[in-house]
Amino acid sequence: MSTLKDRIEAANTRTVDIIRQGKPQLIDVAPALDVLPGMLPNLILHSAPAIAWDDMCGPHKHGIIGAALWEGLASTPEDAERKLRSGEILTAPCHHHMAVGAGAGITSASTPMLVVENAAFGNRAYSCISEGGGLRLLKWGAYDETVFKNLTWQAKVFAPVLKQALRASGPIDIRNIISRAVEMGDECHNRSIAATAQFLKELYGHLMAVDMPAQDVRDSIKFLVESEHFFLHAIMAAAKSMLVPAEGIEYSTIVTAMARNGVDFGIKVSGLGDQWFIAKANPVRGLFFRAEWNDSNAAPDLGDSAITETIGLGGFIQPAAPTVTQYVQATMQQAIANTQDMLSICHATNPDVRIPAMDFAPGPLGIDIRKVVQTGITPLLDTAITHKEGGLIGAGEVHAPLACFEKALRAFAQTLEGQA
Repeated sequence: MSTLKDRIEAANTRTVDIIRQGKPQLIDVAPALDVLPGMLPNLILHSAPAIAWDDMCGPHKHGIIGAALWEGLASTPEDAERKLRSGEILTAPCHHHMAVGAGAGITSASTPMLVVENAAFGNRAYSCISEGGGLRLLKWGAYDETVFKNLTWQAKVFAPVLKQALRASGPIDIRNIISRAVEMGDECHNRSIAATAQFLKELYGHLMAVDMPAQDVRDSIKFLVESEHFFLHAIMAAAKSMLVPAEGIEYSTIVTAMARNGVDFGIKVSGLGDQWFIAKANPVRGLFFRAEWNDSNAAPDLGDSAITETIGLGGFIQPAAPTVTQYVQATMQQAIANTQDMLSICHATNPDVRIPAMDFAPGPLGIDIRKVVQTGITPLLDTAITHKEGGLIGAGEVHAPLACFEKALRAFAQTLEGQA
């Protein structure tokens, strides 16, 4: 007869095996209203966990208002806020609709979505298309006529071009791109230049053959070439698609989601269902892009992009991307030490993600809440720094708060009462 410890270890191994077996493929682009489960015309999504309007941080509030104006759901910011308070405009986390969103995660009905299918299990996940580079984007909680013009161009021109190219190319293997990109200097969170280049390489011939106005095709290719972080959004959706089949494994203590909304940091655990375990989000430590910006201007950590660390990318494999250490004035030795810390809180490793600076050692995989609480070491995230009133102002790293893992472990222990 197996012991409780044996059952937990077996469940954790099964959970990690499901994640490793995932085969995420980019297959389509479509408006959120057409593809997201439960999406509504008057619903605006944001990065998780769930939070009431009055409790939201500045980037979330400004981003949601911007989306309401762009969609025509409101005529002025004041009108948008009134409708948000009355319930005429609804809000919810991206995660609750099988989606993930970088930064404030702002996603509305017309937002073009990357559609990713996990071919191993048949489930799908989604992420909004990257808005490109720049410090003032809707996902950073900033809006103006320039932002609206770009969003409209993406929806009416770029998304149809990309959709047609993907139909011609067939499914794009995201896991394969991740593996190659990590060996080319990406950690696939704060740096995804190589991944984006690999994606463009696979799609370029099909883009050139798209049967649409030549200027639209040229503009779309130019956008992709200039958007160094474009493929991060596909990686995020891939991570979500790989983690969803690993949810609901009885006895499993493996984390299946991490997300933050500029106020709270939340995690989900495989063996504990859909419940979020929440603690206050930490401030981000890093490099500010302008001399006039500092910690007093910054919002606490936010975004669904922590889904990348949940599958062992980003801060978990910092040595793979030496350039990200500049954001925190760190050394390669410190980056390697960070990965070793992450290995100590994970159940296994990922043979598809090899770190060149560590003799191609496999990266960590499968955050175990027991090990986090036992060691006091929490997941390290590479991340952006957002202005508390909206806009991107820096980049750096942040540790998840220990309290949400402690809450999850207590809840897990309660499910085991009476078992030996």
